Amino acid sequence: MPTSPVSIFRKFLRLIAFTIAWALTIPALLLSSLWMFSAHSFRVDLIANLGAQILILCIAVAIIDAILRRPRALVFALLACAIQLTPLLEHRAAFLPRAPGPVSAPGAVRFLHYNDSCLSDKVDVYALMERSGADVLSILCPPVQMQFDVIYGHGLEDKYPGKLLREWKPAPDKVSTEISAGFVVSRWPLTRVDCTFVGPMADRFIAGVVERPGGRFAIVAVHPRSPRSELRWNEGNQTVRALITLSRKLQNDGLPVVVLTDLNSSPTGWRSRAACDGGLLRRAKPLLYPDGTYPDVVPLNIRTGQTSSIGAIWPLSIAIDDALISPGITVAAWTAQDRLRSEHRPVIIDLTIPPTPASAPNPIDR
Repeated sequence: MPTSPVSIFRKFLRLIAFTIAWALTIPALLLSSLWMFSAHSFRVDLIANLGAQILILCIAVAIIDAILRRPRALVFALLACAIQLTPLLEHRAAFLPRAPGPVSAPGAVRFLHYNDSCLSDKVDVYALMERSGADVLSILCPPVQMQFDVIYGHGLEDKYPGKLLREWKPAPDKVSTEISAGFVVSRWPLTRVDCTFVGPMADRFIAGVVERPGGRFAIVAVHPRSPRSELRWNEGNQTVRALITLSRKLQNDGLPVVVLTDLNSSPTGWRSRAACDGGLLRRAKPLLYPDGTYPDVVPLNIRTGQTSSIGAIWPLSIAIDDALISPGITVAAWTAQDRLRSEHRPVIIDLTIPPTPASAPNPIDR
């Protein structure tokens, strides 16, 4: 019996639906698995950092598979969603957004973290620090004039009893940066921690103990070099391994630990996952707070740095600026602030830090 044209047309539509479903599902499944292999490849890690964006893609593919009535493809698309969701859920200190409020609860401490990339006017950064109301402030790559004020001078010492510094260090080519300048100031005294035990990357860290009346805690500021090449990626990974050693040592000494950092890594990137897993840390940024910190505007050409005037709202930006915190510390608030001139947005984080036992050993200057 000859096949009717209607039957042929239906088979053709099924073939089209089958092809579209699997042409989308297989790449989605592969993309969702990249984070598991990101430790082994510079390029794979760069893509894996787009974890939230890949999850959105996988969800879209699952919806298309459902519309096309491809149940087997749908199963694999849902599997891709589950695989990609796993690293996004891990190592979270908070899930729901936390709005800022008065920092008055027992143990409450407000932190400001900002990577300026030496692009703003120092007046604007000073104003940001003032209006933040923060107790502990970490400024990475401050404007050059601010570096002369604070790092090479006595700036802020009349306002903040605690002050720790890191000077700029050029790379071997004497042009690019090997170690970025930065400082941490606190309204309580700060005592530097000797980090030489972590090895060659020790000079990447600003680390100290905050002598807060309600309980001492450790503060660490670190900024691995951005992974613009495989060499810089490997070097930054070494810094993260040193951070793991430092974090575990401070926690073993009985201190709560707060790491203010731009790891150049999202929660699905190797650096962030390794720091949290190995360093026994958790991310302060709430999972369901839909905002990023970098870039602040949409890049039109990554190589030239040309940007558009369109604000890079999430999911066009990713959250690479954050606080990593040890168990026992809770997140009261997390907000990304308005941009200055840097590609990075400042973040203000309110944490509740438990008191340390009076018998906790002092790791200072060991």
